[in-house]
Amino acid sequence: MGDFGDERYRFDNYNYNKTHNELDPHVSLAGVALVMGLLSIPLCFFLNIGVIIGGIAIVLAILSKGAADKILPQAKRAILYGSFGIVLGYGVFAYNLYSVLTNPASRRQLNEMSEQINGVSFDDMLRQLGVSVDG
Repeated sequence: MGDFGDERYRFDNYNYNKTHNELDPHVSLAGVALVMGLLSIPLCFFLNIGVIIGGIAIVLAILSKGAADKILPQAKRAILYGSFGIVLGYGVFAYNLYSVLTNPASRRQLNEMSEQINGVSFDDMLRQLGVSVDG
């Protein structure tokens, strides 16, 4: 009998340990996916790293299912957080692109940074690609 007179609450019960077993590789993989999904949200503000980590979290969460009938709760949350990180990352990218193309101060800053890093301004790179640049 368990501590509370009910067999379901024993720590060595199979139904309890099925989703909490640290040694099961599927549970460990789902845990790693969950951590990566959580990390993808704040990292989407840094060079779109969150998009990559969110995608990896989703793949790991799907792989953690294995041959089981159901996906683990950790993996479900990892898919949710990873998807949110991807959507937020692309939203940040779209906002930054819009800002650079419409705000002259952002465009000037990007040109200066591009010249320092690449030796060629952003506008010159666009001209080389055949895109017309408004003075």
